[in-house]
Amino acid sequence: MAIQDRVDTFEIEGVSVTVRLDAGAPTGAHTQAEVSGEGWTVSRTWRFGSYSRAHCRNFARKLATDAAYRRRCLDREATWARVEDIYRRHREDVLAVFEPLASGPPAAEEEETDGAPGRLGGRAKLEGRASGLANRFCQEFYEGIEGLLGPADGPEDVNVGPLKEDICRRAAAETKALEKALGDRPGPLPVDRKMTFGEHEGKTLMQIAEEDPGYVEWALEELEGRPRLRRGLARALRRA
Repeated sequence: MAIQDRVDTFEIEGVSVTVRLDAGAPTGAHTQAEVSGEGWTVSRTWRFGSYSRAHCRNFARKLATDAAYRRRCLDREATWARVEDIYRRHREDVLAVFEPLASGPPAAEEEETDGAPGRLGGRAKLEGRASGLANRFCQEFYEGIEGLLGPADGPEDVNVGPLKEDICRRAAAETKALEKALGDRPGPLPVDRKMTFGEHEGKTLMQIAEEDPGYVEWALEELEGRPRLRRGLARALRRA
């Protein structure tokens, strides 16, 4: 589960603002602000270190004093909201590139607190150089979306396909290079590989993860002498 800490609260122009730091997102910490007035609440996420208190205060003030802008934010039509929504719809395709670098059992909860699913879960899954690599490409993707949208009155329909394809292609190349640099770690067994022993003999790792996740959790703790099997089961459980 993502870890949230309240870092700031204030009032401005008659609205209240609560700011939290989310330290458990798949690509590092981000900052969330909840601005509430009479009968309405707008939540905004600042990613990749872009948050500042001055910016947040200006945002809250505009929400409080500009009804038309507030309605655009509530309807997810403001540029910042469109960037965030597009990013969240496509982020998993970028994160999937880094799955070969993930290690350890999946977290019990694999969601960011803003409701977007996190395939890789929290930092325990993607650490060190791998986490930095994922963060860099996700930030590049996010900023690329901002560039496509441009000014506040940018195009209604934005094709992020070419941008995402380029990001994923370059990220895959660097992921492969990082895997090699980290050493010849044995890769996970394919999720369609069949179990050759035990109570689930004859079933694929994917079937086991779907039918008996408790067994997978046990195996991840106990089968220390079978690293490829453990990593294959962990991958299957993430996909189940």
